[in-house]
This record gives sequence, structure tokens and C-alpha cells, in this order.
Amino acid sequence: MRDSSRRDEKVEFHLGSEVVKRQLKVVTYHARDVYPELLRSTLLVRVVAAYEAFLVDCIEEVSTRSREPFLNDGRVDFSQEQLLTIDAQEGVYHHIVKKTLRRLTSGGLKEIRKFYQKSLGIDLISEPAAFGTVEEIHDRRHLFVHRSGYADGEYVAKHGSTGAVEDKLLPVPEAYLVSVLQTLEASGLHIKKSLEARYPEPPTRRYISGDFVLPDEPEHLLFISFQVRNEQGRAGFSDLSLPLNEEKTLKNIVAWASDDGKLLRMLVGGDSRSLIALRNVLRERERNGSISPIESFKVKR
Repeated sequence: MRDSSRRDEKVEFHLGSEVVKRQLKVVTYHARDVYPELLRSTLLVRVVAAYEAFLVDCIEEVSTRSREPFLNDGRVDFSQEQLLTIDAQEGVYHHIVKKTLRRLTSGGLKEIRKFYQKSLGIDLISEPAAFGTVEEIHDRRHLFVHRSGYADGEYVAKHGSTGAVEDKLLPVPEAYLVSVLQTLEASGLHIKKSLEARYPEPPTRRYISGDFVLPDEPEHLLFISFQVRNEQGRAGFSDLSLPLNEEKTLKNIVAWASDDGKLLRMLVGGDSRSLIALRNVLRERERNGSISPIESFKVKR
């Protein structure tokens, strides 16, 4: 391919039963310049689309952790029939979330950014003054989707520093594509960190099995739950090591216990002496403020 004397030679391409001949210099040009440029522009479109999808998916994830971003003064009109149907099928809250996500998906980057700023309290990048970089990436991708990559007057006026010329094809050089990936990655990490700080993942409930096996007719069988306010309140309950008397610990009278970091629940059964000892511990901790409130009821079998 470096031998100039061979540039006019023909290369044969077999397409089924048909043979297509092309000059070597044409094939070389496309392989070296046209196809890599086309691939980079395709990657640009896909990467920005994935970025916008990520922004909307983050809002959907936040909706499972908090309703706060959706508690605004917006008005939604429903007929009575529609409202009852929505409530029966998916619930009003989930309907509003889905409607919001659809609106943001069709509204584009500007609408998504407004929602992040107003409802989530964060921006899409750590330095809002540099948002023009993200906006230029989005606008260039828009031109490749709707104008085959040719600049229009709006893009030229808005991003004159790029050197774009109206009705001329915008390039996507390798260095530009690398900077796009770096910019969007930094934005994504900033959003992830900020949202996790404002809307932490709900705690996972942890279950522990005790030694108590449910008999056919237990003397006592109780379900007990209470809020844990500090580690003093959790001591002896999280690992079922709480001593009840000289013979038994909490583990000996617990069928199962669960703890999500805030609310502790347990199913206990056994003799009156052990349950009285447990009740005394619970009352003492409720009085000193380490747990509250205690709810319990007898389980009938």
C-alpha cells in the first residue's frame, strides 16, 4: 500500500456471486480515513445516548429511595375513572414517576439538567461553569443524528470556538472522542457520588436464627418489634447474646430475629420466667431512651 506504483491496481471484493473491483488507492483511503471517522461519529452518538439514559435511570433509582424529589406543586389532571384505574393497576406515585421519566427522556439534556438542579439539588458536573463542554458534546451528537453531522447556524453561533462552519461536516477526531469519554465519565461519577450522599441506599434487613424451635403448643409465643436508637439499645439483641438468667440467653428463646439498622423484630417463645426477664430488659432500655417504642402481640397457632 506504500508503493505508489501499485495505487491504481484493482482489488477484488467477492459479494456472493458478484465480483466488485475497486482501485487500491480508494480502498486505502476509506480504510485509513473514512471508516475510522465514521466509527468515531457512531460511537459519539451511542455514548451520548447511553449518558442520557444513565441520567434518567438515576432519577428512577432515586424514586425507589425517596419521594421528596416528586413532592412539588405541579398539577396533574385525572378523571375519576382514570385515577381509580391508575390506583388499581400501578399506584398514583409510580404513575407520576413514569410520566416524569417519559417527559425528561423526550425533553433532552436541558430538561434533565433542570430537574437535577431543582428537584435533586445537584448539577450534572462538579463545576457548573464548565457545563458548556457537556452541552457542546450533546449538540454535536444531535447534529449527527438529525443532520448527518453537518453544522447548522445555531451550532456555529453557540460553539464558535470549535471552528465549525455552517453546512460543513463536523469532524470527530480521536482526541475529541477521548475527551468526550473522559468528560462524561467524570460527570457520571460526580452524579453517582452526589446522589448516593443525598439519597443513601435503604439498609438491608439481616435475619438471624435462634435455638428456639416452635412446638405444636408453645407456652408463650410473641412477636416483638422496636426502634433502635443507639448501639446501647442494640447490644445483646443483634447477636442474640443477651443474658436472661443464669441458664438462658436470648438465643435460646428466639425462633428468628431481623435487623435493618433501625427496626429490630423477633419471634420469641418459651417459659414465663425467660419472657419476664426479656420484658424487664426491654422496659429498662425504653426508659433510658436507647430503644422506642416497643410493640408486641401474642401469636396464636
